[in-house]
Amino acid sequence: MFCYKKILFCALLLIGFLWSCKTPPPPEKDFTKLEWLLGTWEVNEGNEYETWTKLNDTTFYGRNFKVYHETDTLITRNAHLVKKENDFFFLPIIKTPQGDKEIYYKMISDSDSYFIFENPQHSFPNKITYTIVNETNVTTKQEGKNRKIEYNYKRLK
Repeated sequence: MFCYKKILFCALLLIGFLWSCKTPPPPEKDFTKLEWLLGTWEVNEGNEYETWTKLNDTTFYGRNFKVYHETDTLITRNAHLVKKENDFFFLPIIKTPQGDKEIYYKMISDSDSYFIFENPQHSFPNKITYTIVNETNVTTKQEGKNRKIEYNYKRLK
């Protein structure tokens, strides 16, 4: 009888120990820290622009466009920046013969001054980085295996 009590006590002690070792869930990521991107940006001091608006607490909508002859506008890219569960994704929308398609880039790193998204399976770019230079300037990089394109953004509003 004494042996059973000892075994039961050890089993309960082991269960308690294992329960206490349970890894707590990661802290909830704060989507509002990306709000510095919201607004209109001039790209490379030219006729190209990028604008971001907040649709709701988990989705931003962005688009790139070029202005020709001061009145003609050509949208070159639409995108979403979204929070799904506890991850952030950059989702540019590309046109295909089958219709529009979102390409998923998962955030792999971030701070108060930059964020990096990656999709190793996509042909180009594999990595997209937005970095704050100062309160009115941002740089972006699109990187692939043998290619890198950098853009300089200036906040307009």
